Amino acid sequence: MQAKCPRLPVPLRPLLACLLGTLPWPSLAGEVPDPLALAQLDGFALGVEAAGKFSGVVLVANGDTVLFEKAYGLRDENGDAPLQASDRLNFASAGKMFTSVAVLQQVAAGKLGLDSPVGQVLKDYPNRAFADGVTVRQLLTHSAGAGDIEELFGATHSAERARLRTLADMIALHGGRAPEFTPGTQQKYGNYGYIVLGRMVEVLSGQDFESYIRQHVLAPAGMTRTGFVDCSDPAPDLAAGYAEVDGKRVRNCATLPARGFAAGGEVGTARDLLRFVQALNAGKLLPPALLAEATRTQREFMGLGFFATGYGEGVPERDFRWGHGGSADGICTDVRHYPRTGETVVVLSNKDAPACYAVSNLLHAQWKGP
Repeated sequence: MQAKCPRLPVPLRPLLACLLGTLPWPSLAGEVPDPLALAQLDGFALGVEAAGKFSGVVLVANGDTVLFEKAYGLRDENGDAPLQASDRLNFASAGKMFTSVAVLQQVAAGKLGLDSPVGQVLKDYPNRAFADGVTVRQLLTHSAGAGDIEELFGATHSAERARLRTLADMIALHGGRAPEFTPGTQQKYGNYGYIVLGRMVEVLSGQDFESYIRQHVLAPAGMTRTGFVDCSDPAPDLAAGYAEVDGKRVRNCATLPARGFAAGGEVGTARDLLRFVQALNAGKLLPPALLAEATRTQREFMGLGFFATGYGEGVPERDFRWGHGGSADGICTDVRHYPRTGETVVVLSNKDAPACYAVSNLLHAQWKGP
């Protein structure tokens, strides 16, 4: 007999715990999820949507075959238009994968080494300890002590954020800082290191970051509906996210950078993120050996710009996955690729975390051992 979940409205975490506990866990042991597993996924997403905690797009594919694709909730919580599976949503930090690919393309071209210091490219980088002591690999794995750039986020930083228009502007603001810890000795996730990486790509390529990503990442992958879009763009297919500011619900444009940059924030579709995964696996963006290195666990949960997790004692090979997630006000994103099964799961949401992660977790089997 199933336990009864609490009636709505309830806090999100107890609801998720109850829903997850009352659903049998589908297994990924086979090569593809079966129809029952996908029906359970749909039911779970509908339940979290009904709780007012999830709206977004869920996509499940095996190789090039899309097995499940559905939109939930509203395009804008202050409107009545339903979200469509073809709508564009903010990728948040999942966009760091694009920066990683751009950097690794410089490595593949022989312009840069993974263990090259920042100062090899950014010769006028203000802090010499950072320039000489921090490497590309450390920036990609969040082990450089690069810190964050808090001026880009929050309603109280709107004036500062408006002045930070380029990656060079951002480095001018924080480039004088020394590393927070001895590079390579710890791991601390942050955004500033990817700004440095993006600026390195600009210097090496002679292109601004947006142009480089469009030409060398999005175009080869066939990602025609992904790009850098102003948050206030009135395009009808652009999902709106919201934030709480002074007790009021306002568009998250009030708390986030106006458009995507090297630390994330591009907008696009779930299908385009699937195309990105497919292009990587087809060798269209990186040489296969370099992709294998990038998606190998380098340190804790990180590959080279990709989350790469799952291997370990008692964990089967089929559970290993790479990808990236991200969240901010009114944004939650999760992209996972399982190399062993060929499966890709993409969840994009215009609601706050953590509901999108619970949706993608539903298709990840709990390992119970032999």
